[in-house]
Parts: sequence; structure tokens; C-alpha cells
Amino acid sequence: MQAFALRFHHFGLASRRPEQTLNFLRGLGHEVIRQVYDPLQNVNLWLCPHASMPTVELVAPAQGPGPLDAILTTSSESIYHLCYETENLKASLEALKEAGFRVICVSPPKPAILFGNRQVSFYMVKDFGIIELLESS
Repeated sequence: MQAFALRFHHFGLASRRPEQTLNFLRGLGHEVIRQVYDPLQNVNLWLCPHASMPTVELVAPAQGPGPLDAILTTSSESIYHLCYETENLKASLEALKEAGFRVICVSPPKPAILFGNRQVSFYMVKDFGIIELLESS
């Protein structure tokens, strides 16, 4: 049992040119099983699983300001978060902090359309990077 009670779910790939990114993912054998616009985050999303590779969540900017603006300032694409599933958000966050990690909430829990309105939240973990925590159904 690992200390934080987190299971890897997917990695998030931001792209200003999602059609080209999707072409590359399809060439690797990824499927596109879902595409949605998420108004709470103002992004377009594609969920792209693979039989033997990690699942990719492709995230592209929508119209107007959004959460990818700073991430895509120097590059047209970037892997920018890892997503982990948790049975107990509060306990996982407490375990991270008890282990000595500085955890800063970037985006508090909100329903995620791509994941059937399950709650998702984003955190900056010092010395690791941005993580998305997806609450189990």
C-alpha cells in the first residue's frame, strides 16, 4: 500500500493544435473515446486510452481566457499534469502534507464533465509539479 492512497489515472497534455496532436495519438494506437467542452474550466477535452500505454487527456484552449494560457505561452504543447484517482481526497491531501510535501490548491473540487461529473481538483506539489485528483465515484 502506498502512503498517499492514489492510483495513476492519466496524464494531461495541453495543445494549441489538438487535431494534429490527435493524429499523433491515433498513430500510436490511442483511441478517442470521449470529446467534450467543459465550461467550468473553459477547455476542450478528449480522453484517449490505449491498450498498453497510459491514458492521455488532451486539453485544448476554448474561446477567451482559460487555465492553459500560461502553460502554452512558450510552446504549442506541453504535458502539464498527472492525474491520480483517490477514494478519499481529504485523507490523500493530509498524507501528502504529513510526508512533508507543500501542497497548494490551484483549482478547488468541481464536477468534471469528461469524467461523468466526478469531482476533480488541481494542486501544485512542490518538488513534483501539478497533479489532478479525481475522486472515485
